[in-house]
This record gives sequence, C-alpha cells and structure tokens, in this order.
Amino acid sequence: MKNKFFKSLSFKLLLLVTIIIFALISASFLFNSQIDKLKKQIDNIYFGNFVPLITLDLVLKNYQTIIQCKKITNNKCNIEAEKTVILKNWKNYNKSYKTKQERKIVSDIDKFIVNSFKLDKIEIYELVIKQINFLKDHEVDIAYKQRREFLVDYSSMKHYLFYNFIAIIIFSFAIIIFIIYQIIKKDNQLTILTKKYKIESITDSMTNLYNRKYFDNIFDNLPFISNANNWKSAFIMVDIDFFKQYNDTYGHDLGDQTLKKVASALKEYFNKEYEYVFRLGGEEFGVVLFDTDEDILIECLTDINKKIISLNIEHKTSKILNIVSISTGAVIYEPNSYISANKLYKIADENLYKSKQNGRNQFTL
Repeated sequence: MKNKFFKSLSFKLLLLVTIIIFALISASFLFNSQIDKLKKQIDNIYFGNFVPLITLDLVLKNYQTIIQCKKITNNKCNIEAEKTVILKNWKNYNKSYKTKQERKIVSDIDKFIVNSFKLDKIEIYELVIKQINFLKDHEVDIAYKQRREFLVDYSSMKHYLFYNFIAIIIFSFAIIIFIIYQIIKKDNQLTILTKKYKIESITDSMTNLYNRKYFDNIFDNLPFISNANNWKSAFIMVDIDFFKQYNDTYGHDLGDQTLKKVASALKEYFNKEYEYVFRLGGEEFGVVLFDTDEDILIECLTDINKKIISLNIEHKTSKILNIVSISTGAVIYEPNSYISANKLYKIADENLYKSKQNGRNQFTL
C-alpha cells in the first residue's frame, strides 16, 4: 500500500510542493542569517570605531580644559568636574572590545590616566593628551582596516548568497523537471494503455481484425450512415470452405495459421477509407463497404476469391479444390430504402448459403 502511494501522482505532486516550499524557506533562512551577520559587522564598525572616537574626544577635551585652567590660575583650579567626566568616559572606552595588542596599549595608557590625577602636573596631562591622540589615530587606522575587511567579507558574502541561490534554484528546478517528467511519462503510459485497451476492446486477438462487438456497432449504424450521406453501402459475408475438415486433417494450430493468413489477405485488400473487415466468429468473416456500387462490389468479390486461392494453402480434404478457398454472400444497401440491419444480415447470410449450395469457391450478390 505504501509503495503504491509513493508511486502515485498525488505523492509526486505533494513532493513537488514540498520541494518548492523547502527551497523558499532555505533561501529565506540563508538570506536572513547572512544579513544578520552583515548587520553585526556594520555594528562592530560603528560601535567599535565611531563611538570610541567620540569618547576619546571627550577625554581629550576635558584634559585640555584642565591644562588651560592650570596655566591661567597657576595650578590653582578645581578639576573635579573634568576628572569625573574623564574617568567616566575612559571607563566606557576601556570596557569596549579590544584585540590583545590594543588591550596592552590601552592598559598602559589607563595607568597614565590614573596616575595623572595623583601627580596633578601639566606635563603629565600633556603626555596623556599625546597618548590619547595616539589612540585616536590608532582607532582611525583600525577603522580603515576593518572597513577593508568588511568590503572583502561583503563581496564574499554577496557571491556566497548568489551561488547558493543559484544552487538552490538549479536543485529545485532539477527535482521539478524530474517530477514533471515522471508525471508526463505516467500520463503517456496511461494514454498508451488506454489506446491499447481501446484497440483490444474492438479487435480480435488472433487475426487482429475488428471483432464481433465492433461489427455490431458499425453494422447496426450502416443504414443511418448510408442515408445521411446518400451512399450505397455493401455487406459481404466470407466463409472458408470445408474448414472443419481442414482442422480435422491438419490440426487446430495450422487451422489458426490459415485463419490468420485469410484474415491478413482480406485486411490487405480492403484497406481503403470506409472499408472495414471483421472476424464474425470461427472461420466466418464480414466486410462492410461504405460509398460503393454494384460494379465495384462485383470486382471486389471476384478479386478476393482469386486472392485467397493465390495463397495456395494446401487442403487435401476440400471437396472442390486441393487448396483453401472461400465462399461469399453479399448485399447492397440502397440509401433511404429503410431496410433494417438485421434484414441486410439475413440477406447476406442467405446469399452465402446459396454460394455453398452452388458448389462453393464463388460469390452470390
């Protein structure tokens, strides 16, 4: 039951939808994850470089205020407010992310800043300012470096996203094509099976002629088709002479082969449009001809007798020839004569009987 479901059209369509949804979700997740990564990089550049520069500027500005005040008042000024701002901003700067190399530089400067307020000398403050300026230059250099790294990462990410999208699209497309191919293949198989069933339903399996069921369908409509088109139409009944004796002498296998040869000869001869050849049962065949006349029909009846004789199939127990022959009975339907199909069949059957009574290997019209 499971295998049947997995091979069904419903499962393949469900799989197709699932693949498309999965591809879209994957693409969306991939895109969002990479965008988040990109955002973090931008944040690092912004907060790692722009904000620290502002913090250092505040530290620098307050140190310059202290120096200026001390120079004007001859070292007699209150620096507590500036000191508080400097230590607060420096503390914030010191907390920010630093590499090992940067952390070593910052730790050294941190000691200078703490000691600068203990020593409280202009020279010390000026030295700290130099170190702060050095840090600012360093931050700018790092910013340029990180920007270059960001551009490289951004370019790589862009290509990564592009190629992954292409890969997902190709993969999804391949799956979709495969599923569509399977659906088309299945549909073709169903079409072939349907056609085969249709052909088999109207065809005799042994002779490949139309069967009795299909004959009934065509023959019953013969009067209506003839009337509608103002056609003369004909029905021919064909019977293999002394076929029972043939089977008794040569066996049913050879009898089947003879049936096939006679059927093939009839089918080969009556191969035009509006000409239908049927196996009515046993050794009896029927031919329906639309849009014909008496001269054409007589020519046909004469030809098919000769054609069967020309097959030269041995028949030692035949009472008329030493080869297989046929007897035929035929009838022409005149348009708008309103004779029923049953009546036509009876007339043809009677004519076939006359052919047999008159010595066989002949036709009666």
